[in-house]
Amino acid sequence: MSIKKLAEHLNLSKSTVSRALNGYTDVSAETRAKVMQGAKDINYRANATAKRLASGKSRHIGIILPSNDDMFISPAFSKVLASASSLLAKHDYLLIVTTIAPFQNELKVYQDFMNGGLVDGLFVVRTRKDDERIQMLNQRKFPYICHGYLPGFTSEMYVDVDNEQAFYEMTIKQILAGHQQIAFLDGPSELALSQSRLEGYKRAMNEHNLSINPQWIQNGRLSEEDAANMAKEVLSLAKRPTAILCADDIMAVGAIAASEALGFNAGSDLAIAGYGDYSVGRYSKPPITSMRYDTEKVGEEMAKLMLNKLESTAFEVQNWYKASIVERQSDQVTTA
Repeated sequence: MSIKKLAEHLNLSKSTVSRALNGYTDVSAETRAKVMQGAKDINYRANATAKRLASGKSRHIGIILPSNDDMFISPAFSKVLASASSLLAKHDYLLIVTTIAPFQNELKVYQDFMNGGLVDGLFVVRTRKDDERIQMLNQRKFPYICHGYLPGFTSEMYVDVDNEQAFYEMTIKQILAGHQQIAFLDGPSELALSQSRLEGYKRAMNEHNLSINPQWIQNGRLSEEDAANMAKEVLSLAKRPTAILCADDIMAVGAIAASEALGFNAGSDLAIAGYGDYSVGRYSKPPITSMRYDTEKVGEEMAKLMLNKLESTAFEVQNWYKASIVERQSDQVTTA
């Protein structure tokens, strides 16, 4: 059914009906309610193509991810994207996900998205210090929302998990269990999330006057393979750690495999913990102590911020989320 038919059914002008359906604030609440109820009564659905042509918008939101072995789509982040996509769909926006091949120039892919009118806004993930993507988006004044805080960001620019506090608390957990030699297998050092997690680890160690062997801190891809190699390295040290913290549960799985290969048993003579509360960690042997955050809410808040930029919405948004420890068997060993 066309919007013209709906307008005739309600005895209103087509422009009034259109503005009410699209949430414009110059339409009274009473009229908007009448239009929405009328649309429901006669099962009216807007023609998506016509809506895009009329608004001059693609009604697409983009997100660009790497396609190499360092893939960002963790189980937790997949849930974030699903939640964001669901809320965007309720406002007639479609989330478009694409990848960057190793041979492609990242900035050019972003430029092509903007120049081609493919998307109205972009979600930016894996933020990093002096991020060229964000500098370019700011110069172009192109709408974006970051999953990852950087200094100088204002509240309408990001949603993030408090990574520093998360790894501070996980490190404190190991210290209270008696561990003094704690290794940290972190993600790529250029990522803001990796830097924040490292700060949390260091803060906990320093508060308890525990020395940090630089060799206990390793950076690599968020993969089982890199984590296994890093775990073998720290466990081969003369002064080896008795606990290993990993940047995510995939890395923790690799660390457990490496420790077993060297004759250590996670959960009995070596403590290992991860992050993300992935199913692979819940069903590993031993099950991995991890950290969980509200993936659904993080995704929703990202979508709300984007809608606030693109539409006449005024959603209240929570920028920071807390990760909480999920205790399992992989770090139950104590040194006390």
